[in-house]
Amino acid sequence: MAFDSLVLSAVVNELRQELPGGRVNKVHQPDAQTLVLRYHGREGHGRLLISVHPDNGRLHKTETARENPAQAPLFVMVLRKWLEGSRILDIGSADGERVAWLILEARNDIGDPVQLRLIIEIMGKHSNIILVDPQNNILDGIRRYGSSLSRYREVLPGRAYVPPPPLTKLPLPPTDEEALAAALYRQGDGNLADALRREVCGISPLLAQHLALAAGCNPSLPAEQLGEYELSQLYRQLQDLRRRMDGHRYACCLLRDGQGRIVDFAALVPAHWPPEQVVTISSMNKAVDAFYGQREAEQLFQRRRQALDKALRKHQARLDKKISLQQAELTQCEAADAYKQAADLLAAHQWSLAKGQDLAELPSFADPERTVTVKLDPPLTPQENVQRYYRRYAKAKKARGRIEQQLKANGEELDYLLNIRQSLADCEDLEALRQIEGEAIAAGYYERHEEKRRRAKEARPQDNPSSPLPPRSYVSADGFTILVGRHNKQNDRLSLKQAQEEDLWLHAQKIPGAHVIIVRQGREIPDSTIREAAAYAAWFSEAKASAQVPVDYVPAGMLRKPPGSRPGLVIYTNQRTIYVTPREP
Repeated sequence: MAFDSLVLSAVVNELRQELPGGRVNKVHQPDAQTLVLRYHGREGHGRLLISVHPDNGRLHKTETARENPAQAPLFVMVLRKWLEGSRILDIGSADGERVAWLILEARNDIGDPVQLRLIIEIMGKHSNIILVDPQNNILDGIRRYGSSLSRYREVLPGRAYVPPPPLTKLPLPPTDEEALAAALYRQGDGNLADALRREVCGISPLLAQHLALAAGCNPSLPAEQLGEYELSQLYRQLQDLRRRMDGHRYACCLLRDGQGRIVDFAALVPAHWPPEQVVTISSMNKAVDAFYGQREAEQLFQRRRQALDKALRKHQARLDKKISLQQAELTQCEAADAYKQAADLLAAHQWSLAKGQDLAELPSFADPERTVTVKLDPPLTPQENVQRYYRRYAKAKKARGRIEQQLKANGEELDYLLNIRQSLADCEDLEALRQIEGEAIAAGYYERHEEKRRRAKEARPQDNPSSPLPPRSYVSADGFTILVGRHNKQNDRLSLKQAQEEDLWLHAQKIPGAHVIIVRQGREIPDSTIREAAAYAAWFSEAKASAQVPVDYVPAGMLRKPPGSRPGLVIYTNQRTIYVTPREP
């Protein structure tokens, strides 16, 4: 991916056909690094997105609406004061650099027209958006910093605007072949693509690869090994690139992988892209918007999945600790039987005991030849010692029953939580993730944000889909439909409501995982389909990395759900078990 000077030039050229003469209606700042200008231009209403994200910095028209924070940041308040209602006069970009600007006509405090510049500097971690007045003084910047952070310039209100440091590279194209050769030879044994990027203004890694291949050179060739012919071909490619930019002859395109996912974009068709994966597109703005829209959705998905998994792991650790402590307590309660045996022995032989004894050697009930030593409390009578041991027995027995009940409940909760984590591991899209989040929130395991922000997000249509996401659906080699649940609540619906009694239900044996259904439809299910579905059940389980996984299968009509049990928990009998290697559908 490269939002380079060529892409910026193409984006600005398209915007120049629409923006001049338009008016800024609204200014929004969805997050600390993103600005959205809503405008009315020649083609109607539109949104101009400006991002200073270190990795996703860019400028383009967008179709995506973004949520605004409850409290507007200071920078956007300054922009609203000056820019809302202003008229866009022009848009431009610096040659060979990722710097663009909007020139706008606004009104000052007494209503007189003033010409302002909104300067967009896309420079990685140093990116910035700066509003400058007619006297070249800074009104504000999305990132403020003083001399303590930069000795070159300050970005503070009232300071004079100083452009970014000039590039010490060759122009595009260089003045002649000799200048190009001298610059590239300075890179020594560095590869040609890197040498072009370091020495020629406006050349990104993607453009460097393209120029080298278009010139008939290997991009990995050491720069010092270039001959006169290679240098002349490279110089011609650089001249052609300049003519493309001057003539605004762009070939906007997207690159998709085998699954249809957008993996890159460019303002020309790079020579190293497979032709069958190149998709031409009518607008550079649309190409950039499509790529970053998908990328930000994937990043959002990963952030939310990691946040949910972190919360689930925290609760799992809590449950593991509780279970460990309760098991230790249960071990101590095993003394209950010893207390009862001591009490019974004392009761049977109390006639031979006297007050003041601290030990009693008594014959065992199981083996009269063997004696059992019982400790006594000397101040107590034999009868009181008997009652003391019976009380200790009753207390230990009661505690054991309570701990066993708690252990069972905590074990069931741990199984349920592990099932949620397994559903999360198999989750592939944001819609399924939202449903798993909802289940975790309902169970008390997760809270995405503080209460007010969480309620606001959940009120959006995309966070409360009108219909649940359907289960995964596959067709076996024998033509049978195989359905796989995505999360615990869907597992319940699939197994207990959607499946017919004669359908076949499968699940990895005693392992958190998805419920799998083979839809019978009145046909006899062959063994090959059962093995195929079992392999899917093993894949969508915690044991997907194992070589052999036991998978139980029974008719769906044999399933029962215990009253009050967690989602996804079912019980069954008369199951059959098959051992399979997990297989991705």
